[in-house]
Amino acid sequence: MDDSAKLTRLLTMSIAGIAVICLLVAELMPHRRTVFHGVVLGATVSCLNVLYMGFKIKQIANAAAGGGKRASLGFGVRIATSILAILLPLEYPHYFNEVAVCASLVAGQFTIFIVGFITVFNEDRTSRRERGEKHDT
Repeated sequence: MDDSAKLTRLLTMSIAGIAVICLLVAELMPHRRTVFHGVVLGATVSCLNVLYMGFKIKQIANAAAGGGKRASLGFGVRIATSILAILLPLEYPHYFNEVAVCASLVAGQFTIFIVGFITVFNEDRTSRRERGEKHDT
């Protein structure tokens, strides 16, 4: 499994875990249900935007290597999905909290950064251990 597939899988599992926890807490705290539903909506859209960006980057790399037509970054699609996610709580405020959606639209970017950092740190520790070096603690 290459690094991008591993990061994609870890990102998807992390966001799914956040969504499950938020939905469970929303059932336990019905007076804050709109906040947790907003977090689930924003985090899901953020994850989809990160996955779409990865897909577009692979397309650009293919085009640069001569294996396909010219591709763009798809900024319009990512902005449109984010705007749609912000418009949903404006239309249905009894289901979603607008502030929670806006705040969680960056969850995918933060999660991919943290997952990537942890993955690189673990690989570095593993490679040091295999070479027999002592690592700093």
